[in-house]
Amino acid sequence: MYAIVDIETTGSSAAHGKITEIAIIIHDGKRVVDEYQTLLNPEQHIPSNITALTGIDNEMVADAPRFYEVAKDIHLLLEGHIFVAHNVNFDYSFIKKEFQELGANFSMPKLCTVRLSRKVFPGLKSYSLGRLCDHFGIKNEARHRAMGDARATAILMDKILANEKGEIDFFLKKTSKEADLPPNLDRESFEVLPETTGVYYFHDHHGKVLYVGKANNIKKRVRTHFSSTDVIYKQQLKDKIRQVSYEVCGDELIAFLKESYEIKRLFPPFNKAQKFPTPKFGMYHYTDGAGINRLAIGKVQKGLQPVQTFPSFDKARSFLIQFVKTHGLQPEHCGLPESLLNYYGYSFDEASENELKERFQRALSSLMVSRESYCILGKGRDREEVAVVLVEEGRYLGFGFAETQFSFETISDVKSVIQRYPDTPDVQSIIRQFREKRKVISL
Repeated sequence: MYAIVDIETTGSSAAHGKITEIAIIIHDGKRVVDEYQTLLNPEQHIPSNITALTGIDNEMVADAPRFYEVAKDIHLLLEGHIFVAHNVNFDYSFIKKEFQELGANFSMPKLCTVRLSRKVFPGLKSYSLGRLCDHFGIKNEARHRAMGDARATAILMDKILANEKGEIDFFLKKTSKEADLPPNLDRESFEVLPETTGVYYFHDHHGKVLYVGKANNIKKRVRTHFSSTDVIYKQQLKDKIRQVSYEVCGDELIAFLKESYEIKRLFPPFNKAQKFPTPKFGMYHYTDGAGINRLAIGKVQKGLQPVQTFPSFDKARSFLIQFVKTHGLQPEHCGLPESLLNYYGYSFDEASENELKERFQRALSSLMVSRESYCILGKGRDREEVAVVLVEEGRYLGFGFAETQFSFETISDVKSVIQRYPDTPDVQSIIRQFREKRKVISL
């Protein structure tokens, strides 16, 4: 038995939206045997754009039951059946969330009539419910209302049942994971993904990149994005995905560096981490007219080389405070009032001018260790090559790939095989993380 479901909601995400109307049609595989429909009070404001689309406004649902008041009826209708909807994870995610908030577990086998239509009726220009209704001559006099769309989906399901050749049985197999795939993504696009280290991209129907990620196993990681265990929070992304592309990187370090670069270059809307670019403040070393070594925090400027960079003034000052305390420096020589250091529990011991110079040089040397030039070698994309990351005087220059017999003797040699990429605090953090795990050649 199939439970064909359609809902109207206050928004596009179950994480924040609520159901305003639900319709359920029970179909025994041959005909409709039961129907259920009700408006629901979502207990939140219905936006005007949603009202314009569905015709459901706040006044209409003011006296409607809340979900918990009809939850038992809905559960009894759905129990033991196959949950069917057009873009099934959208409807499923909202209903699952409602039951979760009541402390109940909700789990049903699912079928998506978008994906089924793509498989059973290949080659159509669009698989939206409206376009499919137009193509098959299905009348829907109440579009964007739950029962109107549910009845149209039921008629579409009749056509699928009449023309399918084992697709439904395949979709229902737990191993197929078909219901978890984005509704508008061809399964073949997923199947061709490699099980190797690299970077992957989710694209919308215009080809725009929605999300960039890295993985040691691209196919396995992409599958986890589509997993039904988190449909509530990933549904907006899944609805927009039309294509998945990838780039094999061989080594995980390269994948991290590539991902970081691509997120900053493309600024994908569904990436939350590493979007914020470039250091804005630096810690600078200079010698004043009296020959005293000093440190100062200032904005990063072209032509000036800071000894350390930071994304904000606060982070720069916090680092400098700790740096002064660690090395026993004179606060005034570092642009810090002694009273501020006292507030942080620092007690400066008087020292001779020579001792202060020696302390400063040792402190500066601890930073300048990162100014060395070296390359990091890692696994290539195949057995015939190695991955190469180049750092010159502490500055990341980029990465590339070289033959396993390549001679890494000079910086010029290595520069000939790398592609240049910008240096950022994120990149420096990634390199520090991997340097101890990879072969390093000093240059």
